[in-house]
Amino acid sequence: MTIQDRTGMDEGRAGLPRILQPLNLLTGLCFAALALLIVFPLGRMFLSTLLPGGVPNVAAVSSLLEQPWLLPVLGNTLIAVGISTVLAVAVGAIFAWLNERTDASLGIFGTILPVIPLLLPSVALTIGWVFIAAPNVGLMNGVLNWLLGPEVFQVNIYTWFGLIWVYTIHGVPYAYLVVSAAIKNLDPALEEASRISGAGILRTLFRVSLPAIMPALAGSCLLVVISGLGTYSIPAIIATTAEISVLPTQIVHLLVKDYPPKLADAQLLGLIMLMVVFGFWFLQKKISSSGHFVTVGGRAGGGSLLPLGRWRLPARVLMWLYIAMASVLPMAALLLVAVQRFWSPVIDPSKFTLFHFEQVLFVNRVTFASFRNSLLLAGTGATIAMFIAILTAIYASFRGGITGKVVDLVIKSPATIPNLVISLAFLITFSGAPFFLSSTLTILLIAFIVMYIPPGSIAAASALTQVGTDLREASYIAGAGEGRTIRRIVFPIALSGFAAGWTLVFVHMMGDLSASALLAGVGTPVIGFAILTIWETGSFGLLAAFSTIMCLLNAIVVGAMMLFVRSRSWR
Repeated sequence: MTIQDRTGMDEGRAGLPRILQPLNLLTGLCFAALALLIVFPLGRMFLSTLLPGGVPNVAAVSSLLEQPWLLPVLGNTLIAVGISTVLAVAVGAIFAWLNERTDASLGIFGTILPVIPLLLPSVALTIGWVFIAAPNVGLMNGVLNWLLGPEVFQVNIYTWFGLIWVYTIHGVPYAYLVVSAAIKNLDPALEEASRISGAGILRTLFRVSLPAIMPALAGSCLLVVISGLGTYSIPAIIATTAEISVLPTQIVHLLVKDYPPKLADAQLLGLIMLMVVFGFWFLQKKISSSGHFVTVGGRAGGGSLLPLGRWRLPARVLMWLYIAMASVLPMAALLLVAVQRFWSPVIDPSKFTLFHFEQVLFVNRVTFASFRNSLLLAGTGATIAMFIAILTAIYASFRGGITGKVVDLVIKSPATIPNLVISLAFLITFSGAPFFLSSTLTILLIAFIVMYIPPGSIAAASALTQVGTDLREASYIAGAGEGRTIRRIVFPIALSGFAAGWTLVFVHMMGDLSASALLAGVGTPVIGFAILTIWETGSFGLLAAFSTIMCLLNAIVVGAMMLFVRSRSWR
């Protein structure tokens, strides 16, 4: 007897039609609400742009094509996102291979540390690197002046190199997560056969290991491209100062800086972003369906680690160096600038002050209100998003079939849409009649839930894989119904994974800049809105203190959740 059969019997005993069973009913309501929030704004935005009144809007398209800035913006975006995607996937794939397949693995640190930058909001990462490598006053330039002499050699973050550098660091964790999971499932017999045949380490890596996981590499490219196109914080802080216009900054400029706002041009640019994402998605599907790769073998996850010999130490140093550049150095730079009265590359501990922290916490009303609003939105939003994610993951796991797959696919679908496009659709759909939600916490909350539910859904689905079907069957045989099985068996076992998902969603919502740039207002400031405001006023000490406190808040939440997860693991 299968679990589905048993579930059906329990439902029959309950005497309720299948659709009114609690799990089906709750999942159906959540699914319908979320699907409506995804499809309705995007559909309305593109229909109003391309087919206003049912007639093709040729004039808007022609107007956009005549804009002198269009080709430079598209070219700049292609260069910045394209090069950084290639670099991020290459670095992430090599790190994943080193950690999973070689004796240079950092063990538990190798599993956790490469993804720590995901917990550091991209805006904090970007500001941290501005403080490190800004011309003249950057902390790294201060060290170079001290070592080589004044202005012998300087670095400058406000360049193409700086922009691609930060994009790359930001994208590496996305590639690492996808590729490391694929390498774990890769049959080690392939690499062992390559080594027995006389191939060296690099030849085995580039001729056997990486080609064997080509679908995962294509998937990681898709994730990094989506992240690059949808991230507003990096180009807003670096590209704007460097006078490099890219799609995310151009969309916000058309809506916020231009008067009157050029809504049609912004919507068409959003459509271009979506077409690029679907192009990559189609390419990934073609690669996945080509069959020119290997599948998981029975020995997946086993096998001995590949000895790197004299390359073991450099490989480990390289991984620690990345971790330092992606998280430790930006955080240290934020803290150093925050305790200085005025931003300077010269570090003098005798002049350290808490002046900026006092301003952020007790004097500046915008910063205090933004912390309060962001904590409220992130806490509430993460809880609602995880509730929906857990419910739909349980439904997909228990029911399976086409319906379960459709529910799972729709919940994860916002991950394929750049955040800036979702924000733009919400702005156009819910700002005016009949909703009138412009610059309210409500529009921010529902936008956050739609944008950041995919990572929560992935975490919830992963947590449910820990619950074996034999436990559920034993519960049913003992007479427990579906609801009791979920409460007494499934939820306690998967709780630590659910908690990790909540943390991931919370951190993403706290550091959001894409929705904040378009949907927040003066009366409803959030962290992203406050950061943009402080950045434009040039109060760098205040900005550093504000970003430091934001990271500390995230660290407290993440640390508390890790302790909770650890305590659950001991039971």
